[in-house]
Amino acid sequence: MPRVAASTDLVLDLGADNRPLRERLSGALVRALAQGMLGDGDDMPSTRVLAAHLGISRTLVVGVYEELTASGFLVATPGGGTTVEVGAQAAARAGAMAVIATPTDDPVDEAAQDEPDGPLFDMLPGYPDTSLICHREWRSAWRAAGLEAMQSRDGSRGEINDLRTHHFHPRLRRALADHMRRTRGIVCAPEDIFVFPGVNSALRTLGPLLTGVGSTFAFEDPGYATARRVLAGSGHVVRAVPVGTDGIDVNQLEAGDSAVYVTPAHQFPLGGRLPVDSRANLLDWAVTNDALVFEDDYDGEFRYDVPPMPAIRSMNAGHARVVYLGTASKSISRSLRLAWAVVPEQFRATVRDRLFDEGDSVSSLACSVLSSYIESRGLQKHLLAAQRTYFARRERLTSACRDQLPRLELVGVHAGLHLVLRSRDDYFDDVKVVEGLAGHGLACTALSQYFHTPAHATMHGLVLGYSRLPETQAAPAARVMRDVLYGGSS
Repeated sequence: MPRVAASTDLVLDLGADNRPLRERLSGALVRALAQGMLGDGDDMPSTRVLAAHLGISRTLVVGVYEELTASGFLVATPGGGTTVEVGAQAAARAGAMAVIATPTDDPVDEAAQDEPDGPLFDMLPGYPDTSLICHREWRSAWRAAGLEAMQSRDGSRGEINDLRTHHFHPRLRRALADHMRRTRGIVCAPEDIFVFPGVNSALRTLGPLLTGVGSTFAFEDPGYATARRVLAGSGHVVRAVPVGTDGIDVNQLEAGDSAVYVTPAHQFPLGGRLPVDSRANLLDWAVTNDALVFEDDYDGEFRYDVPPMPAIRSMNAGHARVVYLGTASKSISRSLRLAWAVVPEQFRATVRDRLFDEGDSVSSLACSVLSSYIESRGLQKHLLAAQRTYFARRERLTSACRDQLPRLELVGVHAGLHLVLRSRDDYFDDVKVVEGLAGHGLACTALSQYFHTPAHATMHGLVLGYSRLPETQAAPAARVMRDVLYGGSS
């Protein structure tokens, strides 16, 4: 029988640090599980009651419940409230967390800042819709991981807590190798895959290690600004390279560049897809100049109306010249905090030794969850189902924008989870527009803020994530943009 009713009896310590409130509430609920204040099968307080008890926004509580449900800690029954999932307490005691990641893990960066507290139209780029996850399969993966972790603590199994494999996670590496072979055409040895708590962590470690401190990194402009800062902060000289309709201008790479960072599947933020001939030229440049290509495939799983294009890593010479970066934050959930890098074989020992000595910590439980999810084909089925939903949302939003905002140009609509509304007006102040939209309940980001020097941006517009915008909200969102921009007339 449940020990915690849907009431205000639950005592939670949210702390008083500088982390986002959503992250603190999520952590407090998981700690309540680990400490026995909540147990498997217990009823959770309603979001309204818990919000009133804690004196916080109900929208925030709803978001945390959804994140914990997607992570396998809670289960929501339509019309029946929310309860603690079977196996959740074991997972919490084994060290699982459902932390809501900050925007420094993948291409969202500082232009988005912290996720706002429940905008009416949440169109920040970089956030997948976790409600699309099949809860049955996701819970199964978490239960298996919790059981494995408990057995490991009892000495029955050793892979999770064995210090010799702490940074290497052989089971996940095998699962990822199979997944990338099937979905991205990348053939690699599991030993060439290394796991990190985020793409930026991978860049922070691999940039100096593989190219040397002080080397020059060519970088897309506009591009993923946080990664640019990470590389600069790691001692690199970051050189801006213009991006055109189809992606980075390969002809502007230089012999003195030691590496280049690119997002060829769906350029962030403009959304271009780097053509095959440009990919081949990029590899030729890398071979000729003994340079590396850092290929960030942050949302390469999602494409619409266009045929798949090969990952640069899968092309000739790619195995020796490309560091391939992938992440679970777009395909599943940002809260997993898992990314991976496939490095050329010649760097395998160097990276392994560095990570063993001083690599960033990765949740072994999260690695076990993702391994189970891939092995059961749950991830493959999720990607197929999510792509259908995202396609429908993209279709409805692009149609609404063409109808309501004909003065703005739609860019980057063929792949990924976001698009760009680019202004043809050189005096379009996208930062001010974004501020105005926020005042009307629509959250998005300004295109100019992704340039190497925002004050000298050559394009202005709005970067709109549509992954969490239901089809029924597309037209109302477009009307809000029209009203803010043109006072209600198009």
